[in-house]
Amino acid sequence: MRVELRIGEVAVPVELNGSAAARALATQLPQALSMSASSVGCCGQLPFSLPHDAADVHPGWSDGDLNYKPEGDWLALFFDDERNSARYGGQVTLGHAAGPLEALRGLTGTVDVRIERTERR
Repeated sequence: MRVELRIGEVAVPVELNGSAAARALATQLPQALSMSASSVGCCGQLPFSLPHDAADVHPGWSDGDLNYKPEGDWLALFFDDERNSARYGGQVTLGHAAGPLEALRGLTGTVDVRIERTERR
């Protein structure tokens, strides 16, 4: 299933995987939240928890991953620092960006984010 994250003025298509957490997120859409932009991605706290399989929890990310961190219910879209990301544990990958992420590198501070489905399955 494909969703779109509209981060400020930047639209990022993301292809969700079939994990329990990704399916649960899809049922909660559309969703609006605030995220903090950093040098590695955009991160914000969901107003709900996502069920997930313990086997899906891992350290780090690949650039372009949309990840959920159950400890704190954090959602993040990462665009950089894959090589050093293994030090960040407790990640559940929900999907991967299906488009370029360069425009996110210029974001700073807090940004409004809207997550919506772009196709139904």
